[in-house]
Amino acid sequence: MYEALKNITFIIFDLDGVFYREEQSLEGTKEIIDYLNKENIQYCFFTNNSNYKIHRYKEKLLTCGVDVSEKNIFTTTKLIEHYLFENNLDNIYVLGSKQLQENLYEKYKRNDKNPDIVILGMENNITLKDISNTINLISENTQIIAANPDKLIPLKDGFELECGVLIDIIEEYTKKMVQVIGKPSPYGFDTILSKFDKQKCETLMIGDTFETDILGAKNANISAGWINSGNKLPSNTLDFDFMSFKSLIELKEEIKKAKR
Repeated sequence: MYEALKNITFIIFDLDGVFYREEQSLEGTKEIIDYLNKENIQYCFFTNNSNYKIHRYKEKLLTCGVDVSEKNIFTTTKLIEHYLFENNLDNIYVLGSKQLQENLYEKYKRNDKNPDIVILGMENNITLKDISNTINLISENTQIIAANPDKLIPLKDGFELECGVLIDIIEEYTKKMVQVIGKPSPYGFDTILSKFDKQKCETLMIGDTFETDILGAKNANISAGWINSGNKLPSNTLDFDFMSFKSLIELKEEIKKAKR
């Protein structure tokens, strides 16, 4: 039994690899949420994916038997919007998916010459020319942020390149540090905890990826639980302890034991 679960009143769930993988629902999704609702344990969802609007994730959760408010779903796009607002940044340039661009350009001014900040996301149709143009926009005073540092996303038949590849290229050629907004940066966790008025000591992160979900929880100083759902990314190289569960069903049972 994990004693740390006794004091948990708030759980942050990753989505892909925890509640579903691609289009397939994973074991225990409805059961864990029904249990948390019954026990008045609050929860939200936090994904590093910046390619879709929040209603898309709400729809995917519905296919898992889970009906939640969009206010409980946090994407890196949503967190980027929060970062721009709290730092009073209005002139932006986005290298990323069409959806990320549409979401941000709806609220902030597109600047293709001398933006205050460059925002990186990933999209399969990004070209070397797109990357070169972005590098040429970056000056000494330009901030650079990225949705997430993942280099690969596991798919059923292999992998897909992700935003971390762009970060490496941009940092190499601009010699500037890119600030990550998504996991494993503590920024997203701290923002979520503030919105829910929760303390770190009562919060648990549940995810399937060591280098983002679990390391992110460590960086944010909250408890972490790893779900062994068959993630094909590299195995654990982290040098600290965290909880481990075979499924969301086992997580539910362990919480029940701890709170007896």
